[in-house]
Amino acid sequence: MENEQIAEWLYDGAVALCEGDKARAVELLMRVVQADENNAEAWLWLSGAVDDIEDQMIALENVMALDPGNEYARQGLEWLSA
Repeated sequence: MENEQIAEWLYDGAVALCEGDKARAVELLMRVVQADENNAEAWLWLSGAVDDIEDQMIALENVMALDPGNEYARQGLEWLSA
């Protein structure tokens, strides 16, 4: 998988999420994490695109595993746990 394609999916997925098209965002961001499971940015965006709390937690836990200092993921996990 070419990095350019992954970057395009990530960008398009983030844009879709910002535009409120969660279904499209999930589709694109899942492509990213399937192609590159170590993409912390994709996991973070995916956490905002999925509706299920368990899926959100899994995505945020993946971010923390890949980027332990990620403040957004830490805050998200705290919020979900509250």
